[in-house]
Amino acid sequence: MAIFGYKARGERGELITGKIEAKSEEEALRELDDRGLFVVELKKTRVLEIANWIESAFYRVNKKDLSVFFRELATMISAGIPIVPALEMLSTQTEKKKMRESIEKILENLREGFAFYEALERQQGIFPQIVVRSIEAAEISGTLDKTLEELSDHLARDHELEEKIKSTLVYPAIIISLTVAVLMVLLIFVIPAFQNVMNSLGVQLPLPTKVVLHTGIALRRGWYAIFVLLLALTFFAIRLMKSERARRKVDKWLLKAPIVGILYEKAVISRFSRILGTLLKSGVPIMEALEVAARTVGNQVVGDVILQARENIREGRSVADTLEISGLFPPMVTAMIAVGEETGALDALLERVNNFYERELEEATRRLSSMIEPVMIVVLGAAVGFIVISILLPYFQIIGNMG
Repeated sequence: MAIFGYKARGERGELITGKIEAKSEEEALRELDDRGLFVVELKKTRVLEIANWIESAFYRVNKKDLSVFFRELATMISAGIPIVPALEMLSTQTEKKKMRESIEKILENLREGFAFYEALERQQGIFPQIVVRSIEAAEISGTLDKTLEELSDHLARDHELEEKIKSTLVYPAIIISLTVAVLMVLLIFVIPAFQNVMNSLGVQLPLPTKVVLHTGIALRRGWYAIFVLLLALTFFAIRLMKSERARRKVDKWLLKAPIVGILYEKAVISRFSRILGTLLKSGVPIMEALEVAARTVGNQVVGDVILQARENIREGRSVADTLEISGLFPPMVTAMIAVGEETGALDALLERVNNFYERELEEATRRLSSMIEPVMIVVLGAAVGFIVISILLPYFQIIGNMG
């Protein structure tokens, strides 16, 4: 199969660009013609083939891609275009291979008689449960375009939330990596150069100097053992995190962790309120909405509390009572949810909770970023300074003896 880049005109004369896989130029032209496109330009390109291979190997459909997809689909449906032609148009315009393949599979399922939500559900690992359940309710109520818009907003905000947290953690990760790299260079390459000189000084080496020298020798001789140990620890951590019990313990620790725990707690509450609010606004029943929220909130401890709230509803108790007893949700959140349950406007109140915690998260992220920078600089300076002073201590000792 080869990759062809094309420019074509649609049925309304609009210019469409994209890429298509085909065995030959003739086959590519036939397929584009079957899609109702008038080809203006078609050429085989090696660059696209390489890009396609890289995309297949590393690219995953993310929430931003889904947000764009649902917004475009909502616009087309609002304009009166039936869902199958709308998806066909999106398939030709989507440049990312995995997203295009997913749309084509959805089209196949729709032509086989599946409902839209069923076609999405069959795309394992691509469309979250909140999307599937919301669209199921929307197809029943006839509000698909509105629900698609709300899902697009939800996914875009979820993606933005994740990016904020990542950007906050990326800086300290870079600083820590640089610190480790500098220390390794000093210990493995710089310190050994002073070793013979220090041994010839004829003085008793201070403890800090001995520690630095022996650490450098150990790293130089046993770097491969350290590398293997790090790989083994990484593999063990990955296997351990697949255990539900271990994952639950980590999730519990994250909620109480110093500094980062505050950020994580706000993110979880914001995500929970947005997911549940979006589902309820889409017409999903409260019992099913809570089940989906428990599975998609991203924290098993909080998920367990949400499932408990779901069970308590069967006994006539409110969601707010269970969340309050758990101690994981601030009083303001449980109070807002209690008011929402009493007034029948739970989706609107959850949206307010989400907006509040998104602002709180943004502010907390900004504060944490401003705190991390000076702390990391001090840590880096202290580590490098300790090594430099350890090297200079024998010379100071000699100068002291000379005096």
